[in-house]
Amino acid sequence: MRTFDVKILGQRYKIRSDEGEEYINSLANYVNDLIGEVQKTTKTVATHNLAILTAMNIADNLFKANKRKDQIKKEVRERVRRILKLIRKNREESE
Repeated sequence: MRTFDVKILGQRYKIRSDEGEEYINSLANYVNDLIGEVQKTTKTVATHNLAILTAMNIADNLFKANKRKDQIKKEVRERVRRILKLIRKNREESE
């Protein structure tokens, strides 16, 4: 496990991770970008409030991504079921 220094909302943080530096920096950049978006859309300047609102946005993104993933899995299962049904039908017809 390595330690990386990142800067989020002007504060320096030490992050310990098995991931690479590029990945950790991309996470920090993502959080900073979302904080910037929250700052633009709200009038709050309190760091705590910005962090909470940003965490809510990240949670929203995660929940929506998980929901979409579940929808895609369901669609794939249904398509596989239909393909298998067609294969079985073709096999029966050719016998």
